[in-house]
Amino acid sequence: MKNKTILFLSPFNHLSMMAEGWAARLNEPSWKVVSAAYMNADYDALPVEAMKEVNIDIESKTPYSLKSQLMNEADVVVAIYDFQRDSLPTLPDESRRKLVRWNISNPVHYNQLTDRWAAYQEVCDELAVKIQELKKQLI
Repeated sequence: MKNKTILFLSPFNHLSMMAEGWAARLNEPSWKVVSAAYMNADYDALPVEAMKEVNIDIESKTPYSLKSQLMNEADVVVAIYDFQRDSLPTLPDESRRKLVRWNISNPVHYNQLTDRWAAYQEVCDELAVKIQELKKQLI
């Protein structure tokens, strides 16, 4: 199988970094996985801690903002966002043809810290399942 570059894309980088962590854990030799934010690329300890619970370390990952080069190099773009609360930026036609959309609740929208923490734990589990489904689709 041809090598594939998979770009995980989310509004604040938290969801995409979590997805990148799960995809990297698969250790699929034909995949190059990267993540980026299309709004704010920043660090948040909660998704890092949620991933630590499943023995995946994303703490050393650097949050990246979306750049056109990442979009151009990607074979598959996985947009991870809350369809009801987040918006997807306008993407070039070429990128839209390789786009997969995942409707995942975005924990940043929860005001209470305990609710946000629980949401990140749920998202962690949901992303694990989505990554397995993606693997089946691509292999």
